[in-house]
Amino acid sequence: MAKSDSPGRLIYEAPEQMIRMIKMIKRLSISTTILSAGVQPFLYPKLIATGSSLTMGFATITCAGIFISPLILNWFTKRYVTKLYYDDHSDQFTAKHLNLLNRVVQLQYKSNQVQVPEMLGIFTTYTVGQKKRPLFVDPNMVIDMNAYKRMLGFDRPVSLKPEDFLRKQQNDNDDHKK
Repeated sequence: MAKSDSPGRLIYEAPEQMIRMIKMIKRLSISTTILSAGVQPFLYPKLIATGSSLTMGFATITCAGIFISPLILNWFTKRYVTKLYYDDHSDQFTAKHLNLLNRVVQLQYKSNQVQVPEMLGIFTTYTVGQKKRPLFVDPNMVIDMNAYKRMLGFDRPVSLKPEDFLRKQQNDNDDHKK
């Protein structure tokens, strides 16, 4: 039997306005960085000619901020899931998000790789994999709440046994040491 290229059924879709806004802000940030890089060869000789170390320091810090801003924006926005799919047959989830250049990137995982952090970080609904990659999904926009709950592990029984709690604590401590 041939494997389907379909990621499964859509269980979450981010608002189109939000996706457009993220793309526009990233495009603006990258274009100003490129423009700034183009101006540097003309600007720095004039700044050096002034001989003012204060002016040079300010210009250097400003340029560093301009070059770093797209990376910082990407660090926050790469967590934002634009679409989330669930494949019943393989019990696999596919999260789609945007990379630095606004291209759609897919991340595939199973529900046993998902962890809901006890303390949610900024723009973090859950983490995936051993590296605990943070992802953000707006629960109000979820289309299929049962699949979403399955992904987060809310369909699994909760164990209140002390030994299970201690084992989880030990695993968390081992993860922090790595």
